[in-house]
Amino acid sequence: MRLLFCNIAWLDYYKGIYKGVDEPVGGGDYVKKTGNAHEKYNFEVVEIDNDSEQYCLGFVETKKTKTNRNQLHIEKINGCELAVNEDQVEEVLVIYCAKHPAHNFTTVVGWYKHATVYRYYQEMGFPSSEPDETEIYIQNYNALAKAKDCVLLPRRERSLYSKWSVPRRTSGAAYGFGQSNIWFASEENDLLDKFLKTLVSQINDYDGVNWLHEYPKI
Repeated sequence: MRLLFCNIAWLDYYKGIYKGVDEPVGGGDYVKKTGNAHEKYNFEVVEIDNDSEQYCLGFVETKKTKTNRNQLHIEKINGCELAVNEDQVEEVLVIYCAKHPAHNFTTVVGWYKHATVYRYYQEMGFPSSEPDETEIYIQNYNALAKAKDCVLLPRRERSLYSKWSVPRRTSGAAYGFGQSNIWFASEENDLLDKFLKTLVSQINDYDGVNWLHEYPKI
């Protein structure tokens, strides 16, 4: 199965930043310095070019050089090895993860099924949905999926360590996120195989509350 794990800042709703109500936590130096996070709209449902479908546009930060952001190496996704000269791949399960602000573990916050993943950032402009902004917001994204294939877990659900926790090699695990915000889950490891089988099954079987259409109470 084509899997991509993405580490992003924590927000409850990912519908923009609502000061004092829903602000990003974690996600690196940029978030700490600016109070902003490019992934703030990852679970905002949008329409594209009068298409009858609705979509979500997902952002994850790739490594940077002094002049630009590096590409997302889509050819490292299992099953996409031949895409070394392609700019996008289809049918990827993108799993968004963040460090829980109240507990010391990384957890799944949501996912896109049947996603298109792009090597380089794409751009799309939208009117800002944040209460104090009126200008057009240019959203960078490197994953796109139909809204009907996207799930944002409620905060309480994300707090279930035994169900949604994702390991980090920096904490001594044999597999999981390293220093990068991208994890391709391609290690040859029997424990990893068991972990992925369980996690994907839980994603496919999930029929609980979806916060995709929920907004902060302000």
